[in-house]
Formats: sequence, structure tokens, C-alpha cells
Amino acid sequence: MPDTANADLGPLPRTHALVADDIARHLERLIVAGDLPAGTSLPPERTLAQTLGVSRNALREALTSLTGLGLVERRQGSGTRVSETVPLAAALAGRMRDVAAELRTAAEFRAVIEPQLARLAADRIDARQLDGLRALLSPGTAPEVPAGAEESARRDIAFHTAIAAATGNSLLAALGELTASWTVEARLFSHLDEDGRRLSHEGHARILAAIADRDPEAAEDAMRRHLSEIRDLVDRVL
Repeated sequence: MPDTANADLGPLPRTHALVADDIARHLERLIVAGDLPAGTSLPPERTLAQTLGVSRNALREALTSLTGLGLVERRQGSGTRVSETVPLAAALAGRMRDVAAELRTAAEFRAVIEPQLARLAADRIDARQLDGLRALLSPGTAPEVPAGAEESARRDIAFHTAIAAATGNSLLAALGELTASWTVEARLFSHLDEDGRRLSHEGHARILAAIADRDPEAAEDAMRRHLSEIRDLVDRVL
């Protein structure tokens, strides 16, 4: 069974939400991104609470929430682990029926931050990072739109956090990671159907092309267009 040795669990990115909600979102993002694969055993509660810098009560509340979503399993005497079959689309879609305002807040936040990250990345990205972006867009021999919401969302998160890392600024890279943590539900919502996944894939292709051309203005514009298309998609669905 996988363990968490290679997963960066903490410290916990904090927002203005309740601590338990931040914990749940943080672990949720790690599961969606594949950093905590299906079947992964989480550390004992005491260890995990120390790693995250939170109380055990807040951690237990978050784990209870994730258990209810089917994302983790808790068994007496065997600890907590990521579910073998993670029902991300069904679980998170059910939660998001009443969070339209939160989705729009996430879209607004991304529209302010991410175009500038793309602009800087186009100017500073190195060859290894560029190859990494290409691999995320086309992991096989030809570009393809992921068939499932989970895989599409994982690539989406990885693509955008890689752009943040390519700025060469450690604070902006950390902000990219936080952005992924704060907007994971909204991201997954846009990947629930095939049209959304295709729209995301096409937007990433335009962004990648501009970054590969080392064109900061085009990269910024491509990111703005991509985020606008995703926001319009979410609005239509809502």
C-alpha cells in the first residue's frame, strides 16, 4: 500500500475559512492532483496534525468531512487512507450545488493572479520546465483530451502550478500552489463534462504555444481568454 513519504503534506495553507475547512480543502487538492494516490495511507493523526500545524480536533473534523465525501476511509486500528476508488466527480459535484458565489469568487481570484504568472513564465521558463508543460498537455504521442473528470482536473492543476513555478519566483510559485488549494472545487466543476474538458485542453494548448514562443503578452492574453472561457462555462452550468 502506498505511503505519504513523497507527498508534501504541510504546513497547511491558511485562508479566512475555518481550520477544518482549510484542512479538508488541502487534502482534497492533494488527492485531486494525485500527490496522494488511491490507497495511500495517511500518517497517524498526531503526526499529521503536527505536520499541518493544526489541532487534532480540527484534523478529525476535516477527516470526517472527507470520509463523508468518499475521498478517504477510516478504520479502527488501521488508520486513515485515501479511498481505493475516489469518487471525485460525484462527491464534489454534489457539494457544489449551493456554492455558486464561491465558484465565482475563485474565478475572479484566478483572473487577477494567473495572467501575470503566465506572462512571467513566458519570459523566464527554461527548457526542462517547457518540456514538463508539453508532457502535461500531451502525455502520449499525440495531444488528447482526458476521458475522465479526475484525470483532466489533475492535469489542469499540474499545468497551472507548473506555470507558476516557471516564473522562477519562489513566492509566486507558492502562490500558485495556494491558488490550486483554494480553487480545487471550482476547477473540478469545469471538468465534469466532455465539453469542459475539451475547453480546458484547448485553452492550455494556446497558453503553451505562447509560452513556447517566449511571448509574454500573448501568454497573458491566452491565460485571460482561457479563464474567461472557463468562467463562462461554469456560469452556464450554474
